[in-house]
Amino acid sequence: MGAPTLGAQENARFEPRPVAGYRLRQTVQKVTLAVEPYDTPEKVKQAFGKADPFRFGLLPIFLLIANDSDRALRLENMRVQLITSDGQSADAVPGEDMLRTGPVKPPNLGGPKIPGIGRKQRKLKEQDWVIKAREFVAPAIAAGTREYGFFYFRVAKTRLPGSKVYIRGLRDAQTGQELLYFEVNLDNR
Repeated sequence: MGAPTLGAQENARFEPRPVAGYRLRQTVQKVTLAVEPYDTPEKVKQAFGKADPFRFGLLPIFLLIANDSDRALRLENMRVQLITSDGQSADAVPGEDMLRTGPVKPPNLGGPKIPGIGRKQRKLKEQDWVIKAREFVAPAIAAGTREYGFFYFRVAKTRLPGSKVYIRGLRDAQTGQELLYFEVNLDNR
């Protein structure tokens, strides 16, 4: 069975700004990575329409890679981590895992039951599939092109101050040589 069809708003193409339009970016060997946390309801609505990554306990972080070099890059071994200010690292959660597990259920903290709290998890909504559709999945980037998408982290947005995104595993497609790692500080917003 295929994925449900998306409504007009969710099916609309998400188009990022030019790489120079992002404050959080780093360039290594003519490859620029731009990062932007989507940590407000306004930003999330802009990118995901009615879908809400927050209800899955996910913090979306946008990544744009602009390859201005004269060589293609392989990304199949790329690893993206969020390092919090206290040194904790979180790996990105694949969108497929999110769709498989469904919305995050609030923890049972004991005490009296409050009406409406702790009910059975809601099922996936049709618009939730846009979260998977916006995920960064490019296996390679041709010379002179760009690729973009979202990585999702099970980290509270309150932990963003002092955090950084650490990216490694980009390789020259011809030689297999790995580019220097990228580290983008999220406090520079």
